[in-house]
Amino acid sequence: MVQHDSRHQRGVDGHLIRGGTSKGFFASSAILPTDPTARDEFVLELFGSPDPLQVDGLGGSHTHTSKLMLVDAADRDDADLAYRYAQVGIENPTVDWDGNCGNLASAVGVYGILEGLVDATEPTTTVRIYSENTESILEQDVPVVDGEPTPYGSCRIDGVPGSGARIPTRYLDPGGGMLGSTLPTGNATDELSVDGETYTVSVVDATNVTVFLRAADLGLDGTESPTELAEHEGLLERLERIRGAACVELGLVDDPTDAADERPTMPFIAVVAPPRGYTTTVGSTVDAGDVDVVARMVSTGHPHHAYATTGAMCLAAATRVPGTITESVARGSGDAVRIGHPKGTIRIGVEARGDEELTGDDKPTVIDAVSIDRTARLLMSGTAFARDPDRV
Repeated sequence: MVQHDSRHQRGVDGHLIRGGTSKGFFASSAILPTDPTARDEFVLELFGSPDPLQVDGLGGSHTHTSKLMLVDAADRDDADLAYRYAQVGIENPTVDWDGNCGNLASAVGVYGILEGLVDATEPTTTVRIYSENTESILEQDVPVVDGEPTPYGSCRIDGVPGSGARIPTRYLDPGGGMLGSTLPTGNATDELSVDGETYTVSVVDATNVTVFLRAADLGLDGTESPTELAEHEGLLERLERIRGAACVELGLVDDPTDAADERPTMPFIAVVAPPRGYTTTVGSTVDAGDVDVVARMVSTGHPHHAYATTGAMCLAAATRVPGTITESVARGSGDAVRIGHPKGTIRIGVEARGDEELTGDDKPTVIDAVSIDRTARLLMSGTAFARDPDRV
């Protein structure tokens, strides 16, 4: 690889990797300034934000392509790697370090092997990963050929063309990873008053935090495309106000209008509905019998093109929590949940138990683990350049 230097810009080495239905820049945490303000200013410059197109940086103008993953060897006995994830704002100059990305997490093991942080073993390298954002442990199996992660395989996921090597990832003890409890408000449902209207929501924390609403309560059927959601008059603004009210309820902000700037990513907000058939945005058909629940998710004010992996894992876990909106609309109680999203379906494994000492009419089922199969592929390795923010 040809190494390029610049007298006028700061170069940082890393890899552009697709993980699941997202892609992001993977690098060591050593690339960033230690001061939080200088760090975020540099990240925004690196990604070309704020700008809807992010034309002057690494960002891809969508929430699922404006992501940063910092990965290092873990300084703990129960993990090989540790990562910290950031969602980089697009139109807004925000860098949110509070959330998580299950899609990019599926590529952490790939990065670790490429960087020599993990010894490659064939045919599969098992990696234990610590998520600093959620203080949780992941177990991941990376297929390896000739000492490198292989991009070839028969695993297909809706939202990504073609197929790739199957990378199963299991998230251990996902409940309460961000706010300390699977039901952070202490209730299976809550009533939120917004603009004189009252909305029933379920707030669930499992791998990530999501505010769930019934699609019908918003005049939706749950099968709308992202374009239809965006064009639905006032809908996205209303959802953001509901999300802001939930942030106040959770103690994350003092004023709901502050949520867009202070908590742009976490929590997600999603609408859910019972199983029903629909045509996807890529022209395929999902039958009602193919899914256990249909859902549409909004992240940083934008309808997601498919469904964020950590959001899907939260939804799957939430269908096993008695009394929640998600449990009331979902079908089935097996070891997996099939979620219908705009581009197709996603299957999430759920390991849950009803410990009699911990559950009852007003207490949730314990979620031991959630799991998902993803694919990942190295897209580029090299040096990315950013200007000095103080001189811009």
